[in-house]
Amino acid sequence: IAKCFLLSLLVATASCSPVTQDNSMIGYSDAVGMFLQAWQKIIPCGFAADNIPVLAPLTVDFYAFDYSNGQTNIVGNVSNIRISGLNNFQILSGGYNDSTQRAFFDVIFPQLQILGSYEIEGTFGVGGLPLPIKQSVLINKKLTDWRFIGEYTFAQSNSNGLRISDFDLKYLVAGVKADNWNKYMDVATNNFMNEFIESFSYLFTEEVQPYVNTMFGAYVMPTINNLIANMDLTQLTNYFVMQA
Repeated sequence: IAKCFLLSLLVATASCSPVTQDNSMIGYSDAVGMFLQAWQKIIPCGFAADNIPVLAPLTVDFYAFDYSNGQTNIVGNVSNIRISGLNNFQILSGGYNDSTQRAFFDVIFPQLQILGSYEIEGTFGVGGLPLPIKQSVLINKKLTDWRFIGEYTFAQSNSNGLRISDFDLKYLVAGVKADNWNKYMDVATNNFMNEFIESFSYLFTEEVQPYVNTMFGAYVMPTINNLIANMDLTQLTNYFVMQA
């Protein structure tokens, strides 16, 4: 998982132009580009030697959960989850400035398809009242043009290696289509809920933007910076070349 996060954050430096195979001439930007080309080929089949599972499609056969907090008490499960399209990302632009050590990226997933099912039962505490909930839903959701735009700077870690600072990320989604089916609802109610999911997805994308950098700083950056804390840029470049 840590390697996947590292890939996501360092994708900034990839370019769409061909890269040379002469290691002495390969810079950091081209090295990441080579790695991403290899990554797109690896994730549909996985790579057991590095404990990389199949990620395209990403599947979850079954996962049960049980959550209690005050008046919220729910149990349920998700099953037969299948997320396809993770290997079809495209680099719209990206670059790295050696002088400022600043990188930028613009990456898009043209289409992600989410299939599966979930069941949930219990109560949600809303306004001091326990509201009952019972759902059994077939999931069919599609995202189109899921886009990530961001930039970051390489700074020096406490161990004289690298760390990522001034990280800034925005994400956009052009289209959301939900065609879910809850067996406890009729056709009209299912249609209404699907329209609500689509509208809420756009609203959530807008409302969450001010908190994205804070969440990444708290939950992702410590892992990333720990991975590169004892590496300089040359070593990191060589790592990507060797992995490609």
